[in-house]
Amino acid sequence: MDTNANRTPEEIIEALNKQIAEQNEIINGQADALKAAETQGASALPVITHEKKQYQVLAKQFTFESKLVKAEDLKTNKDLVKALLKAEAGILQLVVEKEAAEPAAN
Repeated sequence: MDTNANRTPEEIIEALNKQIAEQNEIINGQADALKAAETQGASALPVITHEKKQYQVLAKQFTFESKLVKAEDLKTNKDLVKALLKAEAGILQLVVEKEAAEPAAN
């Protein structure tokens, strides 16, 4: 059954324009969601390595010993990483590999 049989060309055009507008809203919503996901990925916090162990940095910036520290600084400042670990600062979380976290089967 043709739903357009009893409609004028103007009504058909209006209905099609409405469909296009609805689809554009969906596309724009998806584009916004994608942009947000890309931004979150781009601003992901670094993982650093110290003495063959990896640590996830849990904040973009923080204060340690009354000084502002940026997460990116930890990539190059090994002494600061060592001091944070010694102080058990909690800003660094040990990354446990999946295989190492599971006990070996006997």
